[in-house]
Amino acid sequence: MKVQKIDSTKFQSRNQTIRFADDIARHVNKCYPRISATMVNEFVNINAFRNLKKRLNMEATDNLRCEISNNYDETNSFIGKILAFLKPIKKYKFGNCGESAQLAAIVAKINGIKDCHIAQICNHEGKDLDHSVLFVNDKKPYIIDCWLGFADYAPNALNKYKTLYNKIFKLKDNKLAFYTNINDEYTDFLKDDFTRSQTNKLRRIYPELYIKKGYV
Repeated sequence: MKVQKIDSTKFQSRNQTIRFADDIARHVNKCYPRISATMVNEFVNINAFRNLKKRLNMEATDNLRCEISNNYDETNSFIGKILAFLKPIKKYKFGNCGESAQLAAIVAKINGIKDCHIAQICNHEGKDLDHSVLFVNDKKPYIIDCWLGFADYAPNALNKYKTLYNKIFKLKDNKLAFYTNINDEYTDFLKDDFTRSQTNKLRRIYPELYIKKGYV
């Protein structure tokens, strides 16, 4: 298991790096509005809409992921594999934290962010807490969490999960970390940086995903 070691220092200033990462989180959600079954499950009155909960948890999730998997298996090209994911997300307008992290990876790489990987939160024993984010291995590592709609330095983000979002995650363990050794074919495909040629092709196909300076 590859656990990312995080300096416990909490970085307070929201500098240009974090502001741009935050722009990416908001831009992903603007370009790909979607419903999350796990987020809906947190609604206070969700039990009054049991059919909706069932459809989101089973039908929507299965249909989306089945189509992504089929599309992915039918192509060998880089662009084809990117489209295999983006088209069903746009079609179904659905996605949980895993899909949100994958969207973040694509958009971040299109916008020139290097050495970023999908990661999951785990406790001190290495137990997966079932939440995916994009981990950017910068000089001061930071995360982009499109599911919750924010970006921040890794220590600050971990603190938010333990405090601000503890109602969602119901954390009892105060020691958290990120790990990137995820056994998922599409996540593995997104580990590498995009080449200049790949990035330029994606910008031509999806110009709305490229964030021009001062745009967002």
